Amino acid sequence: MQSALESVKGVKEAKVSLENQEAVVKYDPEKVKVEDLIKAVKNAHGMSSYDASVKKKD
Repeated sequence: MQSALESVKGVKEAKVSLENQEAVVKYDPEKVKVEDLIKAVKNAHGMSSYDASVKKKD
């Protein structure tokens, strides 16, 4: 899943914790939309049933 997120244009950094079931992604909102990140997670190999959502970190 980490490589799927990192392959999205505009993603600066992605750190994935399968244990915590979360990913922290730093990205350029001018280049990528949140929907694109969710799509990348859902399309990652073997993750089609993963329910992705977004929490914004301040």
